[in-house]
Amino acid sequence: MVAWLTRSSGRSRFFALFAVASLTAALGWIDFVSGIWVSLQLFYLIPIILTVAWFGWRAGCVIAVFCVGLRFAGDVAGGIFEKVDPAAIWWNRLIDLCVCFILIAIFHALLSLQRQLERRVEERTAALQEAARAHRLLEQELLTVAANERNSFGQELHDDICQHLVGTAFAAKVLASRLTDHDAPAALEAQAIVALLETGADKARKLARGLLMSEFQPTELGERLAQLATDAQRAGVACRFTEQGEIALPLPDAAAQLFRIAQEAVRNALRHAAPRHIEILLTRHPKAISLTVTDDGRGLPPPGQRGAGMGLRIMAQRATYAGGTFSVGPHRVHGTRIHCYLPLNSPVA
Repeated sequence: MVAWLTRSSGRSRFFALFAVASLTAALGWIDFVSGIWVSLQLFYLIPIILTVAWFGWRAGCVIAVFCVGLRFAGDVAGGIFEKVDPAAIWWNRLIDLCVCFILIAIFHALLSLQRQLERRVEERTAALQEAARAHRLLEQELLTVAANERNSFGQELHDDICQHLVGTAFAAKVLASRLTDHDAPAALEAQAIVALLETGADKARKLARGLLMSEFQPTELGERLAQLATDAQRAGVACRFTEQGEIALPLPDAAAQLFRIAQEAVRNALRHAAPRHIEILLTRHPKAISLTVTDDGRGLPPPGQRGAGMGLRIMAQRATYAGGTFSVGPHRVHGTRIHCYLPLNSPVA
């Protein structure tokens, strides 16, 4: 009741005043009609309590005096002085007024405590929301810094190391061609070195392309996930990528985060779960996009037995950064299911 009255205190003062006056007048008329032997003192507390809740304790004291006076006037009109000792009448009315004042003090204290509690709850809620917002901003900043560093490293790897390996392979080709007519075994060794250098350049190029998330276009998400499935198959695991619906993300950051989540999920499965099958599913919903990676490996250990790896936490942070939700759990009898749900109206998407 205290909470309801506190919420109701914001109504218009005219309505509150009209309600209190009407209720008090109705009680006075009923008290007069019922006669002097029927007490309505308990019902007079209703307008008093409403007045304290809506106008404060001072107005409550005024209404208390008015209600006691109204009751006394009704008793006088009913001829109470002819039937009861006047001293007893004045004593009873004084006791009624004291009881009303005590109840007003108690109820005012309850209202004050209720409002203080609500104010503290609002302050703590605002503080928690601010802390959560700062935490999300910090996570986003950390991911942004990591992405920038990764892009810088990938750019350097592509522009410097890859070019150096390509130039070295070209020089080795020239050397192999010169040795062909003079020393055939040495020429074969030089050609083998050329093959190794070309393989190293190709691997460095792929690594640089994976690091350069700034060059990641949203339309390439399906192609990148298909390539991820192909790379997993080369590791000896049957991996399949399925795309359901037309996937269109307006910004590259969301597509990059989804790809990184799938990449980390596949990598964790290959390293720790020993699966036979991995499935990557990218689905378009009416107002969202979901990414699901499942495997039939040995599954996740219980929470208390898991290591200190950062994989699951990084995936969850990436999903949060993209504006989505992340969940991980068992898949069927064995295996693991990782799911990311990204609304299309999220700030990053």
